[in-house]
Amino acid sequence: MPKAYQVYQRVLQVGRVFLNRPKADDREVASSLLELDQANFALFAREVGINSSKHLRYTVLPLACLQPPIGPVLHRMLAAGASFAEVQKLLSRYRKRRLGLAELQRAAQEHTWRALLVPRRAVPGWTSKPVWIFPVDKRARAYEGLNPTIAEELVRRYSQPGELVVDPMAGQGTVVQKAQKLGRRAWGGDIAGDGQLVQKLDIAALVEALGEEVADLLVLHPPTFAWFVHNIFDARVEDPPEADYTNWLSQHLSHALPVLKRGGRLVLIVRPEHKPRPLIRQEGILRWAFVAPLELLLSEHEIEPVYYHLAVSADGKEDWSIFVGRKP
Repeated sequence: MPKAYQVYQRVLQVGRVFLNRPKADDREVASSLLELDQANFALFAREVGINSSKHLRYTVLPLACLQPPIGPVLHRMLAAGASFAEVQKLLSRYRKRRLGLAELQRAAQEHTWRALLVPRRAVPGWTSKPVWIFPVDKRARAYEGLNPTIAEELVRRYSQPGELVVDPMAGQGTVVQKAQKLGRRAWGGDIAGDGQLVQKLDIAALVEALGEEVADLLVLHPPTFAWFVHNIFDARVEDPPEADYTNWLSQHLSHALPVLKRGGRLVLIVRPEHKPRPLIRQEGILRWAFVAPLELLLSEHEIEPVYYHLAVSADGKEDWSIFVGRKP
């Protein structure tokens, strides 16, 4: 028997004995237990053998109180192996009308409720908002790669079918895949490329490989600042890591920009540093340590600003600053 359902049944079984109501149904038992004062509820929790009375009060017993039609559906999932956390998330999405009853009933019957917990698409109209809220993709995040939803929107927005999209820091090839899907020509390279979808190439050799002024859209999503500090930054250098990171990005821009056509678009994607160091604060710089320097960096490379996007994952654990510019 699944552990969560075993706990659920034991709570109700002990509750009937504790209340001396052996014939009461589950909902009546749960409602009566929730009406107990703090001392008696704590005593009941000890009888059940659960240390957290909050778990009983706010998770287990409210599930037993649920009315049809949603109650029996979630109880069936619990009996089939769903955890309390999974059932609570499904209930929340049902109440917010993100999931329908028929969809939940089918998932309970087919044991496919976990698929309902995986974000599959962004909320309609998400790219029209000041801040892009994009769905979580834990696989892409694990490789520190660009979220596929963001990659697809950037390609669609800043290139046309038949144009050439170049990504010289392609990683797993997300931008290349999305560009091809949208009818663009695409080329991807990376120092650790697989030689198939993504060519194995150092960005310093990009012009030699592709030639000058061939790309309509150039996408750069370099390693994050956190990765740079951990793997590249030398603490013996006088510059603070923020300045050193900007200089490092400047070198990559110098290698990549010659392949971009005049009038072509550049998309530079970086992740912010949320904890400015004491040196930054002492100098009175309250703005995020990178935004202004990167704007200045692009202007130094004669890139005209077109747009700035802030993209944040739906769980709040991932965010990207996206600079869009044009090569005059």
